[in-house]
Amino acid sequence: MARFLATSILLPLLIPPVIFSLCALAKGMPAAETLAAVVEQYSARRTNLLLCGLAGLFPIVLLFAVMWLHSRFGGSRETRNVMAWTGLLSVVLVLVWVNLQFWPIFLPHRVYPGFPHGLEFIIGPGLFAPVALLIGMGLGWWFGRKAA
Repeated sequence: MARFLATSILLPLLIPPVIFSLCALAKGMPAAETLAAVVEQYSARRTNLLLCGLAGLFPIVLLFAVMWLHSRFGGSRETRNVMAWTGLLSVVLVLVWVNLQFWPIFLPHRVYPGFPHGLEFIIGPGLFAPVALLIGMGLGWWFGRKAA
């Protein structure tokens, strides 16, 4: 469980800088310039990499709430583990998709593209990820229950 806890907290925080770096390198930025851009983006006013990652923790809190409710109402540990991993996978997929929607437009010039860009970082974790979480956990519950 400790491994799952660490993974579920670190992944949303690591996805924005990793996708940012991969997009920068794919756009032809040199590695040194990419590293400098990542460091600079952590202190940026808009599209701050830390804030983008912290927003991704919202669906993770929901994931833990659903897991707690499942254990509170007598759900099996095996089913809960499957639900947790499928829920986390669905959230990670949404967060990767959100980052892939914004960073290729933002890079390599690092000019904010303007409205409505940037809303992805709010709508994705706030709306799409919780829906994907429920679908993923529902599938995990279905398959976990059949396996148990």
